[in-house]
Amino acid sequence: MDFAIPLSLASLLLATLLSNVLARWREKAMAFDPVTREARELLLRERADPVPLCPTLGPEHWARLEAAQPSWRRQGFEAARAGYFEARQAFSRNEIDGELYYPNPDLVAGAAHRVLVLTERF
Repeated sequence: MDFAIPLSLASLLLATLLSNVLARWREKAMAFDPVTREARELLLRERADPVPLCPTLGPEHWARLEAAQPSWRRQGFEAARAGYFEARQAFSRNEIDGELYYPNPDLVAGAAHRVLVLTERF
């Protein structure tokens, strides 16, 4: 019991340190990869405030994000991308007085969040 408490505190400290180091490496990698950084910024903006006609990810963004996915996560990425496209296309069928709107903005925010989570690197 006396050994378990310091061991758990040390493991918590090391996990926090490792998380900070990995976050710093990700930030440095983003500085050298402007396309991925722009894709993340667009996804963050869309997750925070989904607007039907806001700028969205282009083919070069999707290609870069897909290239960064490990093979074991590729199928999940494809499903997240399909869900994102479906959520973005929902506004084309909903119109009030000539103005397009999202019937449920939470669907778009959720789809953007799922893609955003998959852009994180380990």
